Amino acid sequence: PDKVAGPYGIGAMVAFTPFGGDEAKCSAFSKKLFENGVLSFTAGSLPTRLRFLMPVMVTEPKHIDEVCDIIEETLNEMP
Repeated sequence: PDKVAGPYGIGAMVAFTPFGGDEAKCSAFSKKLFENGVLSFTAGSLPTRLRFLMPVMVTEPKHIDEVCDIIEETLNEMP
């Protein structure tokens, strides 16, 4: 709870604000997520958010659980 705010979004696009929306930390986190197998992108400023666009026709609940696990692990890796 102290590292993220959100989630936000409607439909297949989901976002959350990590690290209070700090642009440098969000970018570093997005890069680390990519290294760990999750594609995300940063958007906005003050705050900067991470966004995810799920492939709707093939996404299953287990995929969402897997990504959430990777996000949590990656958050714990960040300083």
